[in-house]
Amino acid sequence: MVRISISRLQLQPHGGLRSVILVSCLWLLLTSAARSGERLVASVERALPYLENEGTWWIEKKKCVSCHHTTFFVWAKELALSKGFSIDADSLADQREWMYQSFLDEVKPNPKTPHILPQEGELNGDRNVEGVSQFLISPAIEKTPDHIIAALVDIISRNQDRSTGHWLPGGQLPQQERADTETQWASNQWATLALNTHQQQPAVATTTWAEGVPAMTSEWHMLNTLLRPQNPHPLANLLKRQNPDGGWSWHLGETSDPSGTGQALIALARSGQTNPQVRDAIELAKEYLLDTKTEKGSWKTQSTKDRSESNRISNFWGTTWAIIGLLEATER
Repeated sequence: MVRISISRLQLQPHGGLRSVILVSCLWLLLTSAARSGERLVASVERALPYLENEGTWWIEKKKCVSCHHTTFFVWAKELALSKGFSIDADSLADQREWMYQSFLDEVKPNPKTPHILPQEGELNGDRNVEGVSQFLISPAIEKTPDHIIAALVDIISRNQDRSTGHWLPGGQLPQQERADTETQWASNQWATLALNTHQQQPAVATTTWAEGVPAMTSEWHMLNTLLRPQNPHPLANLLKRQNPDGGWSWHLGETSDPSGTGQALIALARSGQTNPQVRDAIELAKEYLLDTKTEKGSWKTQSTKDRSESNRISNFWGTTWAIIGLLEATER
């Protein structure tokens, strides 16, 4: 946010034209920043009813504690509430509790796959470590009881394969259009980041990259930046991926999209870097998102499972990433 006091500028008596030009430029900068802030507020306000309808529908009809709906849905609403947007705090509290209790509920047999029986004591969170991890790094954790946090962290810890160091990819990850190696890295990244956030380390060394093997998705680059905040290379590599229109693509070589751009904004905002290059990248990314939203407040988003199409789920996923990115990178 730009804060400049025009009244404190001192004009030089012999440099009148130069001073007038300076004040004019500063005024244009202030006006542009104010308009951008107003657009952002209006965009988030427009998106919130869409998020509420779609997120509530998923919880009530699907009854599925998925990463692409419930985790990001609650994350986005928590941020909006903290930034002063109109959010029903009681409803959000119910949704937050439903989510973490669902992670801790035992898996029930699925009538559609009667031949696949849950293991004794298997929890829903055991099948979706990425979703548990996302909850643990979101602002929702600030309003979650300590014993629940401990139980969720335990889910992550005990699901690491001690022989390989890997976590089994769950949720939507195994079906996404990218190399299996990178999908595995992403699962390891989410779990490691959640453990680190709660002052823990993986029980055994894990793998999140390999020399000479390029990572193709913004998700990997976001997580790599968050996991290695003291190393300048992850942030530099993320910045290199920004497209001329200000956005990022989820998959390298494609056009910008809300998922990739939202993920990049989260990494940039949480990096703590305030140099001009990062600030400019953030502002360009915000403008890209504000320019590409639909009339109903959502963002059309390609599916990560089939890059040739967008659908109800992918549009919701992309919209939550966009809102989370905008709010993580904005002071209000």
